[in-house]
Amino acid sequence: MSELQKSRLKLYKKYIEDITLEISQSNYWRELLFNNDYNKKFLISSESQHEIPNYIKPLIFNFKLQFYVSKVLEYPEEFDEGSIIFMFEALEFPSVVRYSGN
Repeated sequence: MSELQKSRLKLYKKYIEDITLEISQSNYWRELLFNNDYNKKFLISSESQHEIPNYIKPLIFNFKLQFYVSKVLEYPEEFDEGSIIFMFEALEFPSVVRYSGN
């Protein structure tokens, strides 16, 4: 892995929690995920600028971070019964994943 890739991986690992929290609380993204099929991936990127919460815009725009978010049925963590689970995945590094119970 190149130094650039290592640097990018560190950014994704550092900021995936912020992305997960802010997108999970965003009315736009919640409605989008709740109203679509399980496992359908949506891209969070600078191209979706109007839908990105202000707090995380600098992360998406300055660092050019991109994530997929989807509603999933299978997940390795425990959540409250009846929760709808969102999965966040770093586009460049699919092994960098977080889940959110909603």
